[in-house]
Amino acid sequence: MGRATPAIIFKDETPVAVRTCFVDISERKKNEEALLYWAEQEKYALVGQVAGKMAHDFNNILGAIMGITEITLMTCRDKAAKEALSIILEQSEHGAVLTRNLVAFAKDQELREEFFQINEKIKLVLNLMKKELQDIRVTLDLAGRVPQLLADPGMVEHALVNLLQNAVHAVGKASGPEIRIKTYSDGKAVFVEIADNGCGIPEAHHEDIYVPAFTLKGSRDGRNAYPAGIKGSGYGMANVKKCMDRHKGSIAFVSRENGGTSFVISFPVVEKELTAKEKEKMEGQAIARGKRILVVEDEPVISGIQARILTGEPFCHFVKVTAGAREAAAAVDREAFDLISLDYMLAGKETGYDVYEHIRKHRPSVPIVFISGNIQFLKSMEDLKAKDPYVGHLAKPCRNLAYARMINEWLIRTTA
Repeated sequence: MGRATPAIIFKDETPVAVRTCFVDISERKKNEEALLYWAEQEKYALVGQVAGKMAHDFNNILGAIMGITEITLMTCRDKAAKEALSIILEQSEHGAVLTRNLVAFAKDQELREEFFQINEKIKLVLNLMKKELQDIRVTLDLAGRVPQLLADPGMVEHALVNLLQNAVHAVGKASGPEIRIKTYSDGKAVFVEIADNGCGIPEAHHEDIYVPAFTLKGSRDGRNAYPAGIKGSGYGMANVKKCMDRHKGSIAFVSRENGGTSFVISFPVVEKELTAKEKEKMEGQAIARGKRILVVEDEPVISGIQARILTGEPFCHFVKVTAGAREAAAAVDREAFDLISLDYMLAGKETGYDVYEHIRKHRPSVPIVFISGNIQFLKSMEDLKAKDPYVGHLAKPCRNLAYARMINEWLIRTTA
């Protein structure tokens, strides 16, 4: 809420009142935040497109090099030539690792969220990295009662692998190498701390570590801080940062050169329905009740949460859930809905936009709220909203209260 400069009202040269004007800027702030978010996503998309093209072309080159090298090694009898060929194959395999990180960074993937325990995911990653960790003391301090995460398990696993891989490299020259992993929660977020007693990050580079292609390993290891043979793609921490941004979490670290590094990542806790405090926050607002809502979402976990929120207090709506585009179109043809909550990415070839176009042929003014984090769709959302006054958008992943408020605001606006 903004306030203009007050004006004094006089009567017979005597001040009798003050006039001021309040301007609601909350909507403008929301739009500014959305624009900043989209700008960040556009940056990822642009770098990702370049990285993805490079990775595709580089993979073709590597495939040819590795294939011919392996065939030649099978028949080669000259010792010096075999050693040279082995080096070519080893370096090509390192290039393959680099391209995998490039591809992971380039992917504009929708989050495929499900509930899981972060402690179990950490144990899985430790088991996968058993060989790399065999000479390192690993200390676990995993909290017994940590809320389940609602997140993309593949992306989280990849982030944990990257963080642990960096810690393994950092302690490569440490006497008594140690990595400590801790989990805890404050009820609002789940935290994972990964600390090591390794070479640390020079302060001059603290702001560089999330920059794509930046690395202090291999040929850029001016301190001789890492063991020979350790190389970095420069995309590991960029991928971790991207994962945390996509989940609306956070990442922070403290590091001292030759004094170790500690990374802390956090994920917001998402309940399976509105909490008592969230319901209290809805009090005092106009509430639309008992409306008919179609939820189109192909992830059962997400649609289940959305249905519980909308059918529970204080809304008590009637909710129909569909998973696919054709099923959603058929439901709209059969029934009248007061609002449609629509995911953009659906199973199969058809998207939420195909559903939107079908709906508009028959229901030109029913409010449609897109729930999507797809970068390409985000860029076209403003144009769509400019053409269609009955379209809203909420970026995935979203908090339950934000979802409830968005749906309620649209219902109040269009059906009250």
